[in-house]
Amino acid sequence: MLPAPEQTADLLLRGAGLGLLALLAVRLLQPPRHLNRLLCLGLVLGISGYLLSSGGFDADMPMLFRLPLIMLATLAPGLFWLFGQALFDDELHWRWLHALPLIALALTPGAWLLFAHSAAARQTIELLQHLLAALLTGHVLWLTWRDRNSDLLTKRRLLRLWLGPGIGLYMLTILLFEIGYANNDEPGWLHLLNLLGIALGTLGLSIKLDDLLELLTPRQASVGNMLTEDGHPAPNNRQPDSDGPGNPDEPALQRLQQAMQEAQLWRRESLEVADLASHLGLAEYRLRRLINGALGQRNFNSYLNQFRIQAACEQLADPARRRLPVLSIALDVGFASIGPFNRAFKAQLGMTPSEYRRQKLGEN
Repeated sequence: MLPAPEQTADLLLRGAGLGLLALLAVRLLQPPRHLNRLLCLGLVLGISGYLLSSGGFDADMPMLFRLPLIMLATLAPGLFWLFGQALFDDELHWRWLHALPLIALALTPGAWLLFAHSAAARQTIELLQHLLAALLTGHVLWLTWRDRNSDLLTKRRLLRLWLGPGIGLYMLTILLFEIGYANNDEPGWLHLLNLLGIALGTLGLSIKLDDLLELLTPRQASVGNMLTEDGHPAPNNRQPDSDGPGNPDEPALQRLQQAMQEAQLWRRESLEVADLASHLGLAEYRLRRLINGALGQRNFNSYLNQFRIQAACEQLADPARRRLPVLSIALDVGFASIGPFNRAFKAQLGMTPSEYRRQKLGEN
């Protein structure tokens, strides 16, 4: 039982968080509705379920009403994981495997009830749940770090500074504390710190909701992920994002195209935005906006990979090079190893380099 001042602070923080979450839910229920928007709504409901179920407000409720709240709270880390992927991973393709962590988390409340008579079993289930939640949260942190330099969207780059490290590290810290206090009552300061983190995180989501919804809006599929009639990658016709310039710098765009098409700077292994900006004599932020605003690209590595894979396709389709190892081709066009080359090739063309070579050379 918390002392009276801490109880007051608990109610204030919990009420503020629930109020902000209710406003977010109303916004998210408005059209247009799509999967990414529903993921955001699911995250809001999951946090709401946590605030209600962890505060003892559900103590007098029948289990029929308590169980959905507990399940929503349990699913919150998994929903945050899906939300983080939808926001930060441009190469994401939803598969049924993405549902497995949610299914595992959703089963834990039932497992608690099933093993209610065994304290050791309940502690083991709770530990496994927290470890899974920590792994999912850690993956989101890794996503925000992985593409921090190659991200071309100004608004998303800013979100990487606080949404992933801020909310992600907060969630990871709380999960680790909860694991540490699994056999003891949590101290009052940790309880209030948890609620303060939720309230501040919800406030941040409320302030940046328009940017989030813009970034989460599904984009028209790029024809760059398909083959033309002659079996080569089609050009990219993506529409630019709204944070790109309305009137691109034509001289700068011409220098960029010359550097990529004639000088073939994309062949340089580990080429980064700063390197290309220095070569062109442009500020880094201007180059990011140019590539995004004029060419519709959201990620610098994906932009480079279009040139690299086009060159790789030409070599793979050349009968005179049928004996040339795929690894040699990958290294020649600028990839550091075979793994990233295979993943980028399949993401763009829907087949592996070896499958493409067999198709073009008429081999079985």
